[in-house]
Amino acid sequence: MAAAGLALSANAQQSITIASVDQELANDYAGGLEIDLDNDGIKELIFSGQPNSEVAGKTKLLDLEENEYEVDRIAWKLKWNGTAYDKTKLANQTDPARKDMLFGIRGTLIPADFNGDGNVDVFIAAEGYDYTGVYLNDGQGNLTKDPNYKVLDQDGNEVEWYPRSVDVADFNADGLPDVVTIGWSAVNQNRQANVGVLINKGNGSFQNQLEKGVVGNGDGDYEFALCTVKAYDLNNDGLADFMVQGNIDNQKQNGVDEKQNPVYVGDDAYHPQTAQGKKVNRTFAVYMNMSGDGEVAFYDMELAVGVSHHFGNGNFAVADFNNDGTPDLFVTGESPDDAVTGWAYFPQLLIGKITAGELSYTDNTNFVARGKDIRPLNSTNTGVRSIDYNGDGLYDLFLLGWTEQMLDGSDNTQSGWFLPGSANGLTSYQRIPGASEQGIFFLDNGVEGALNYTFTGYHGDASYFPGGEGGFPGGRSMVFTKNPWEKAARPAAPTAPAAQVEDNTVALSWTPAATAQKNVTYEYFIKDAQGKIYNGATSFIGGDKDGVRKVLREGNAFMNTNLTLNNIPAGEYTWGVQTVAADLQGSTFATGTFTVTKQLDGISNMNQKAAVANIFTIDGKRVAAAQKGLNIVKMSNGEVRKVMK
Repeated sequence: MAAAGLALSANAQQSITIASVDQELANDYAGGLEIDLDNDGIKELIFSGQPNSEVAGKTKLLDLEENEYEVDRIAWKLKWNGTAYDKTKLANQTDPARKDMLFGIRGTLIPADFNGDGNVDVFIAAEGYDYTGVYLNDGQGNLTKDPNYKVLDQDGNEVEWYPRSVDVADFNADGLPDVVTIGWSAVNQNRQANVGVLINKGNGSFQNQLEKGVVGNGDGDYEFALCTVKAYDLNNDGLADFMVQGNIDNQKQNGVDEKQNPVYVGDDAYHPQTAQGKKVNRTFAVYMNMSGDGEVAFYDMELAVGVSHHFGNGNFAVADFNNDGTPDLFVTGESPDDAVTGWAYFPQLLIGKITAGELSYTDNTNFVARGKDIRPLNSTNTGVRSIDYNGDGLYDLFLLGWTEQMLDGSDNTQSGWFLPGSANGLTSYQRIPGASEQGIFFLDNGVEGALNYTFTGYHGDASYFPGGEGGFPGGRSMVFTKNPWEKAARPAAPTAPAAQVEDNTVALSWTPAATAQKNVTYEYFIKDAQGKIYNGATSFIGGDKDGVRKVLREGNAFMNTNLTLNNIPAGEYTWGVQTVAADLQGSTFATGTFTVTKQLDGISNMNQKAAVANIFTIDGKRVAAAQKGLNIVKMSNGEVRKVMK
């Protein structure tokens, strides 16, 4: 491929090389999380998956009668001492009353400080019902499921809830970390969708706020499998939105297609469940947040012309790849319905733009991997990763998988691709070690402070795994590589932190550092006089590690420089905000204080308000009144209407 535009800079031409291979750590479909569990400043790696190696073997457990049995999944913790690592199986093999942390294949682990004690906790979801929920961190590296965790329906009743994928964000702007979930389960012969935005009640419980059918066709929710969900404030309005992607499993009953199931759309996509309706096997959709004054509501944003909406078994990456101040979307997955024929994958890069407050996307046809059949074959949030890896301040993309059509024209194999960010998006590439059915991780394992890319899965690229004497073994294992680039300088903190209080509403604002890239995100915290942290912050606060990130994740304020929070209890507060650069390194915190004197009256703003219509066109534009064509109307009392005028 001899295009001048694809040439990398001299710095980017450096090679990512293999350091070592561990065949015992041979998990397919791995999900996991880099997290500083014990507050020592070095992140451990916890991950799970399906062992596919004679070295790894299956996990042996004892049942309640102390009979030994085997399970086809395994979970690990890797802890670094600066140069080497210790590895520990997380499942308790001797106590039949505990099955902690054996959280199954395609696991999603999302960090947040749920109980406000300064330690980073984890929300876990996976294809394993016993392990879903919040796991609290004691600050010594031990995770225990929160005994107060439960999910409530919209009427406040406790319900069984076992999603396949989750993410965390503050969806109702009250300062508490909430959860969005997708998936389905079949508990006690009761098959159900587990799709919802679960609002944190502050006592360990989470209440579903999504009306039935919002992630569906309006009549019922999709039952997602091989799915991914990602929360992010896409339009920089201070409210977290979310994206969903996955295979839709409730398209059949007893093996027979049923039109009453919510998986058919009409010829023009605006008349569902007609006789000419087309079965939707997969979906990719963006749900924009229009919550306000305590209400929680979302609408399905129609994306750009030419964007596939039928991705499944794929992945997202959300980052400002072209450094213009607006988040972009990378999405890939199986797309047999509208983008290509057959079962090929179809990667797309959607460039975001905000004009007069309205968000739109452009399908970037210059994206170097657009439409290339690169198959990660792992639908967890570790199947594709975005991070500044070469230290130039721009977000890069790691895209791994099995492929029939290599970008460089070589034979098909389990390949890896490093795509550096630029002002034009992802227009160049470098081949790197890779795998399919894989998970991608970055370890701060003591090599000059730089993060080092590693992966686990099936790899057979003869360029890196030739086998034989002196070669690294192919097959299934965990592969550790070396980062050839220097670590980027730590970003500078924001300036001019300010807080304005009106009753129980607090408006926070700050100014970007003079040296900040446009693509930076921000992490903020609010701490009361007793030291409780309200908003799930995942950095050290104060002390000699002030601002050091405990996880590899964008900031919880996303790309905003102001936030408005509601329903803040009376009290005196310290607050702070830090810059999170594209390498996910954090600055120190810029801090301030504020005081809330008004006592909460126990009645939410949503209940105080009369029902008010919010009307949007199908492409997500707010309008004053219904217009010709389809409008989506959301009422503040939770009612959803689709209006045709």
